Amino acid sequence: MRLQLTSTDRLRRCRRFAATLSSLLLLASPAIAEDRSEVSTSLFVEKRDGGKGGLVVVHPQASFGFDLGRYVTFDLSYAADAVSGATATIYQVDATSTATKFSDLRNEGTLSLGFQGKRSRIVFTGTFGTERDYLTRQVGAAASVDLPGRNTSVALAYTHGADQICNKDNGMATPLESRALISDDPCNKSAVISGTDTAGMTKWEDLTINTASLTITQNLSPTMNAQFAAYGQIAEGFQSNPYRRVKIGSNSPQEHIPDTRARWSLTARLNRYLPKLKAAAHFDARFYDDTWGVVGGNVEMGYSQYLGKSLLLKFHARVYQQAAATFFKDAFFYETESTAGEYFTGDRELAPIRNVNLGGKLTVITIGEDKPVWGLFDKLQLLAKGEIMLLDNLAADAGNGGGIDKQFINGGSLIDAVVIQLGLLGSY
Repeated sequence: MRLQLTSTDRLRRCRRFAATLSSLLLLASPAIAEDRSEVSTSLFVEKRDGGKGGLVVVHPQASFGFDLGRYVTFDLSYAADAVSGATATIYQVDATSTATKFSDLRNEGTLSLGFQGKRSRIVFTGTFGTERDYLTRQVGAAASVDLPGRNTSVALAYTHGADQICNKDNGMATPLESRALISDDPCNKSAVISGTDTAGMTKWEDLTINTASLTITQNLSPTMNAQFAAYGQIAEGFQSNPYRRVKIGSNSPQEHIPDTRARWSLTARLNRYLPKLKAAAHFDARFYDDTWGVVGGNVEMGYSQYLGKSLLLKFHARVYQQAAATFFKDAFFYETESTAGEYFTGDRELAPIRNVNLGGKLTVITIGEDKPVWGLFDKLQLLAKGEIMLLDNLAADAGNGGGIDKQFINGGSLIDAVVIQLGLLGSY
């Protein structure tokens, strides 16, 4: 069930983005000439609202890749999300006084078929994910080519998603009269397959997502390369959280946001290898804009250091800030002044936000010489990754004397979220 009204929106968008990104990243990946397998588990912990809200996600995943001859590759992967937490059910002033517990389980599988030549590669992917109230179906293709001289690579990718979301059947009710979904409402997946709904109770809404990207990678010198990436996406359909309610005057209707969202971003990256230090420095800058009025950008710095032949240590720091969507207001002003036009939401991801991410990753690389590692792998990598997020929610209505909503405050704690990941990657 999805009763989480801020954290699960972040999780859902991360799921969508990760599924899309898995296809887009294939375009920049070099041809792999060996079978491979990877198993990892991530733990995400978010604490907010003075201990009365937050999110815990356990994310195990496994992938396997095989070479079908010299030019064809086949990959399959599986991932799950076990989610639990508690959150306020209504976006309102002092909403942190009550919290509703929730839990959810998501399963997702992906198949990829690739064809590669000496300087080019194309990969076709298909993804299907399911949970109680959400279905993900996605197909995509990614192609890349190294230009003569192999100093320049150009890559293109496209994905098409056809998602479905369980929602309350509100009939002809106006947005200010619409009721939100509750955990007891039936969301039968078989209704999606048969095309039927539970009349008068729930119905399945459609969401179509089309995503495209262009990436150009250029070697500037034997020790430095640069990358430029352009990303665009158009989403059409139901994009509200069906469980979230917003306090507007004396009413608490289901949130209402636009059915169409177009977004784009530009990213520039620079990597420099430092031979004397056996290290590398990384720089990343990104600008984002969309039709909902959310404008943001981030800057990231990273450093990678080899320790001997088998240890790789990485650090990174990222700063991000965004403006609020044009229809987002702090809860106080929704309650006292009504909406900013037709739409209204309590989604923190559409609020003005500033955050800092600090993280590190340790990789242990074992390469077999005379005999395979553990009697099976030619190369084995063990990794441990940790990251913390420092979040600063800004006031959406500062010009009117507004303050930061208590619902978004982290209970006085500096750290908003912690991510821990353990993984094993083997090539054979």
